[in-house]
Amino acid sequence: METGATSGRGDYRYLTQPRGDGTTWYATVEVPRTLRGVLGKKRLVRSLQTTNLDIARAARWGVVKDLKAEVTAAGRPKGDQGDPVIQEALEWREHITRADDEDEREVLLDRIVERAEAIDMAIRRPSLHDHDDEAPADKAQAFLDLATGKATPLDAFLDRWLNATTYNDKTKQEARQTLQQFADWCSENRRRMFLETVDDRVAADFRDEALVNRSMPWKTANKKLSLLRQYWKWLGNNRGIKGNPWLGKSLPKLKRNRIDPDGPLGPERAFTDEEMSTLLRGDPDLDLADVMKIAALSGMRIDEIGRLRVKDCRNDCFSVWKGKTDAAVRKVPIHSALRKIVARRTKGRSDDGYIFPDFPEGLDGNRTMAVSKRFYTYRRGLGVDDHRPGARRSKVNFHSFRRWFATKAEASGQPPNVIFKVMGWDEKGAAQMLRTYSDAELVDLKRKCVEAVRLPRG
Repeated sequence: METGATSGRGDYRYLTQPRGDGTTWYATVEVPRTLRGVLGKKRLVRSLQTTNLDIARAARWGVVKDLKAEVTAAGRPKGDQGDPVIQEALEWREHITRADDEDEREVLLDRIVERAEAIDMAIRRPSLHDHDDEAPADKAQAFLDLATGKATPLDAFLDRWLNATTYNDKTKQEARQTLQQFADWCSENRRRMFLETVDDRVAADFRDEALVNRSMPWKTANKKLSLLRQYWKWLGNNRGIKGNPWLGKSLPKLKRNRIDPDGPLGPERAFTDEEMSTLLRGDPDLDLADVMKIAALSGMRIDEIGRLRVKDCRNDCFSVWKGKTDAAVRKVPIHSALRKIVARRTKGRSDDGYIFPDFPEGLDGNRTMAVSKRFYTYRRGLGVDDHRPGARRSKVNFHSFRRWFATKAEASGQPPNVIFKVMGWDEKGAAQMLRTYSDAELVDLKRKCVEAVRLPRG
């Protein structure tokens, strides 16, 4: 249940219960459209840690206040970008860029130097008795360097770089957030926030202080460092910024100890046949029922299913056009048990229409977030769960359909290299072996693999 206003049932302002009746209440605040790119989401949501509506109503106001403060903060300039001295320097820089001739440029440079001296004196005067000579001098020098083009703001070419990449919207947003995190850290630690002043020591200090010392997960930290490294690589190739201070800054991969596969740290698993029967015999809505069956009989990922259009269901195959690897782009034969579903969902619709047209489009292009949440509630409601003490989450989830398909295909004796092609797994040996087949022969092999999987009876 989700609502944001009073009704005959009472006051539900700022309250949502996304996983259905009897589950945890959350406070929610809408993010203005102009700030969604900054925050990376359409609304902010925070758990009220209660399933009791009366308690949630009482607890929401403090949380709503915090969420609104977060939205307000996102609208303010961060770091030096909100500093009026820096803003003035950027304006002077623009004037120099537009100067008609060398004489005008010289006049502007003289005025910039005079202004830098005035800034130095204005800031230095109150702190004479504090013996703080460095900060004012640094401030004036930063103004001078920025205004005359000797220094460049960190984000000066961010948009141009991102437009030149093939990153998806989610990764682009992560890149913006990472650079902003670096800028905030520079501001907090009185480091000059210019492209030209970021050296190996600054990069290493940011990594150690902002990422390692705050116990950021290894994978997350390395992704941030990789994004910064790629930005500086582009700057070197396209804007003449010398050196890449982020080279060699990746964190070493943690050594994995042997773990009990059935313990809390063990891997997530496929559904059992009994769990599959329970899920398929339940009473889900039509979209969820169809998504589950397609996943179970194709091995496709949920986001791949959500992106299917009518034109992607031709010639008795699902066509997957987008993926993280080359192998993920593939054709998956449509299982005979899915043909009625596909016919129903494609009949009378345009080629470009989605076969699941009611799935909402997320900010990052993800169309399956809502149905994934519905499946979570549906699965838990049927008692299909495997959340062990000490584990972060259940060992079964929607991806367990994909694991179940692979398990059944393997159990039926299908060649591993063919299973890899159906699943979209990247495996050099499989690709090498399958090069000996024609496209038609490969489709036949994949169809045989798909048809070997049968839903459990009952």
